[in-house]
Amino acid sequence: MGSTMRLADRMRQSIRRRSGHVVLRAELAPLGSASQVSRALKTLQRDGELLRLGAGVYAKARRDESTHEVTPVVDAETLGREVAHKLKAKVIDGGDGTLVLDTGDRRVSRKLALGHGAVHYVNDRNRRAFTATRKKLSDTAPFPTADVGSYVRGLAAFHGVRYEPTAADQWAETVTSLAGDDVRSGPVQDLLVALKRAGKLTKDDMATLLVNYLRERKQGV
Repeated sequence: MGSTMRLADRMRQSIRRRSGHVVLRAELAPLGSASQVSRALKTLQRDGELLRLGAGVYAKARRDESTHEVTPVVDAETLGREVAHKLKAKVIDGGDGTLVLDTGDRRVSRKLALGHGAVHYVNDRNRRAFTATRKKLSDTAPFPTADVGSYVRGLAAFHGVRYEPTAADQWAETVTSLAGDDVRSGPVQDLLVALKRAGKLTKDDMATLLVNYLRERKQGV
């Protein structure tokens, strides 16, 4: 335990001396064995000084004294650009809160948590397909009336959006159940709600897609 604390102190000093706000585990690896570094990193996370963004990627952080919430000391966009620099990737403006990192001839699939935005990777092999997908999803053409479920799932995947039920959702579901109502939401409807909450669809867009989806399902019965 004592050796872990000593290593955590050494790592803490090393991190504070570093410029920037992103720290890679590989940069701290020379300070101790793999297991020692892992334990020390957990200590720094527990103390609110580091926040894990992804495998081997950490951000300098601080703990709010009133809420005790641990957050990065800089915004998600700054973190994203620093991560790109560390990973030797080029930043492409993805728009709509997305961050696109071009890794050239390297294949990278590291999952990163940078605020509410999604992180996408492109390389020499998939750049053309990714660009085509972005163009298709951002097209101003009318929303589809066929295969609507696949479109919604693709839109959610593109923006990195997932449905997370809120307390209000759970309350409404309980009330519906007690009232004996058999109406149930489904995965596609939930994704539409999530896309609306994330600002990726307007209320009218969501309504149009929902009507198209339900109409398609009814016709398929």
